[in-house]
Amino acid sequence: MFTKKEQDPKNPEAQQKNNQKYSKSQFAESRQFSRMEKDILAAVLLEQETYTLQEAQEHIQQFMNGEAQ
Repeated sequence: MFTKKEQDPKNPEAQQKNNQKYSKSQFAESRQFSRMEKDILAAVLLEQETYTLQEAQEHIQQFMNGEAQ
C-alpha cells in the first residue's frame, strides 16, 4: 500500500521547495505539467499572482471537476 510521504520538519530545505511560488509564465514553461494542464493553468491563473505547485494542481482539479458536471 502506498502512503503519502510526510515532510521532515527538521529539513527546512524540503519545506521551502514545497512552499516556493511560481508565476503563470513559469508554469507555462514547466516540464512537470502536460500540455492540457498548461492550457488549463493559462486560463485560470492570474498574471500578477504567484502560486505553489500544490495550488496549481488544485486549480487544475477544480477546473476538471467543474467541466465534468
